[in-house]
Amino acid sequence: MTGRAVEIVAAGVTLGDDGLTYPTVVLDAVDRPDITDLPRVHALEGIGDLTTRAVRTAVGVDLTVELTRPVSASFTMRFRLPDHRVVLSDAAAIGTLLLATTAPMGDAANPAWLAVDLDGPSLRSVVEQPEP
Repeated sequence: MTGRAVEIVAAGVTLGDDGLTYPTVVLDAVDRPDITDLPRVHALEGIGDLTTRAVRTAVGVDLTVELTRPVSASFTMRFRLPDHRVVLSDAAAIGTLLLATTAPMGDAANPAWLAVDLDGPSLRSVVEQPEP
């Protein structure tokens, strides 16, 4: 189910237990139970088989995440440039993006997180491309 892009409610960094900061986006996935259940599946069975693909658009970068195992899910996040350039550049630098799938009015004290590994050099090259 890729259809409409999942809305990015907020973008920034999260301070990890290790004292490092991680680029993070909060997704409004309230109508996408296939996405909101991914952190639980990840915690129980590991991330499984995941691929990402970034494509430069006229307004920014579309980042598609596809999982095929242990569950099948696919979704696209639409990052606007220059607004999201820092979070995308940071994600490319460390090769990871944290996704918070808590609904905007959800339990902010206990967010549901999913760490997505990225091909950093590939993402960086897409972010640095000129507008089409």
